[in-house]
Amino acid sequence: MALRDLLRRGARSDEPRGPVGVQIGLKTHNRPSAERSGRVIPGLLWWGLLLGVVFYVLAHLSIAMDVWPVHGTSMGAGATFVRDMAALGAWLLLLVVLRKIGYRGSWPVVVLPIIIFCMARPSVFQTFTDPSYQAPAGRKAEANDLKATRSRLSTIERAYSPERKQAVFQGPPPPLPDPFARAMEGQTRGPLIPRILTYLPVFTAPLALLVGYLLARRGWLLRWVRDRRLWFFAPAMILFFGLAFAPGARTTGKVFGTTPWELLLPLFIGVWAATLADDAYNLGQIGQAFRPQRVLRLVLYGAIPLIPFLIIHELGLSVVMAGSMAAMLLVGTRRGWWAGLMLGVWALLVFAAFSTDPRSIQRLNLAYQPYQDLESLPEQQAQRWGERANFQIKLFDANILEGGLLGEGAGRGHPETAPNAADDGYITTIAAHWGLAGAVALVLVYTYFIMQMLGVAVREPGAFERTMVTGLALLIGIPFWLATLGGIRVIPLTGVVAAFAAHGGSKLLAAAIGVGIIAGISHRRTEEERLEHALASPVEGGETAATGVRIV
Repeated sequence: MALRDLLRRGARSDEPRGPVGVQIGLKTHNRPSAERSGRVIPGLLWWGLLLGVVFYVLAHLSIAMDVWPVHGTSMGAGATFVRDMAALGAWLLLLVVLRKIGYRGSWPVVVLPIIIFCMARPSVFQTFTDPSYQAPAGRKAEANDLKATRSRLSTIERAYSPERKQAVFQGPPPPLPDPFARAMEGQTRGPLIPRILTYLPVFTAPLALLVGYLLARRGWLLRWVRDRRLWFFAPAMILFFGLAFAPGARTTGKVFGTTPWELLLPLFIGVWAATLADDAYNLGQIGQAFRPQRVLRLVLYGAIPLIPFLIIHELGLSVVMAGSMAAMLLVGTRRGWWAGLMLGVWALLVFAAFSTDPRSIQRLNLAYQPYQDLESLPEQQAQRWGERANFQIKLFDANILEGGLLGEGAGRGHPETAPNAADDGYITTIAAHWGLAGAVALVLVYTYFIMQMLGVAVREPGAFERTMVTGLALLIGIPFWLATLGGIRVIPLTGVVAAFAAHGGSKLLAAAIGVGIIAGISHRRTEEERLEHALASPVEGGETAATGVRIV
């Protein structure tokens, strides 16, 4: 009997199980969308990425093939070209890796920085290979004159007939000068290690984003860091103060040509988010917020990280940190009076800096009073002021205004004459190459990127994740607007750079880590929402139980 039952069950194994329905075939384009499930990049975003990559490659080729022969190059231009192509490959590989490991978070948060990088990097590439921009400080004018001579000679060589060349040169044409080689005669390019540290972030930023994503993908790791924040905060502050008192840091704002403290900013944002999340209710009550123990924690985690910035006279970064922390306090407590208090403190700091800090005073004067009566100044000061003011005029007039609507094209124009054309003056380089249209397009894409990051914060119900995403988003967004508005002389230059759009170094790495953490939080939120939807009963989901067709 048992054997017979077993055989009968085997014979019925091919029969359909479950409810009997109508077997139908479903075409591919009618199946549930993979894009809707978050597994693939949305179509519009995909086309934007494709256009950005094509633009990136063609702009680099245009500079290498058409601009280099005319203007000349600095040392290592070919290696810079290879580095940029490798960086593009690394960013695209990052998307492949995220797709393979099942990323389902907000794709704009990950893809938009790559599009911004593709839009802005060719202009940075041109400045880093331009002989006059890369020449030593005391030889820039000489290198620029030699570049102009080379441009004239190469234009005659390319456009004139042999008869006209003979009439112009009255003999054999002179050799084309090498502006960078002439400018570097008797000088060295400086230590190798600082230059390597400057170039490495372009390669390692995609890896930093992936590391940030993996750290935040699992909630337990963030919670573990949150519960032990003092373990990370104390060593970071010791390191920060040590860097602030390093040789040259107080006068130049840099250590070995880099700004390593920017790598600490995401950590301080995370610690501040943990502090707010643990005591958000009491911090929202005026009577409880100003108790001595609570005020001590606010000063420890919210005010002390700003002190090293004041030591090294980095007003811009102090504004970025203070603004980000004030916004986090507002989001965490949902009390507007906290934001008003923080903005008042920030305004006092800015007023004090522009009244007492020589570097900030000079930036203020250059922004709004570039024309001075040099006869009333001492000779040395007048010469220095003339050079600085001339630079500031070029920073705005010769690039943004002369760029016109569509600009001069990849590598054309002369944005390299402006100071920091690859860093906080990046918008002037974009305007010179791609005109008003290109500059506005980049600003719009970047603004949309900031909105997408803040959108991740809006979706978060947890106070810790919500405030941290807000802080990380503003850590990227505030420098962008400070650099953009400073480049067009709406506000004084602050020395901060826009991550992914300007060159950056440690700023690029810090921003990539921040974006990775936001992406990880977004992924976890999407997974939790999918799980909640799957576990919800049909009635809870707003649906009614019904018998349907069986789709195979």
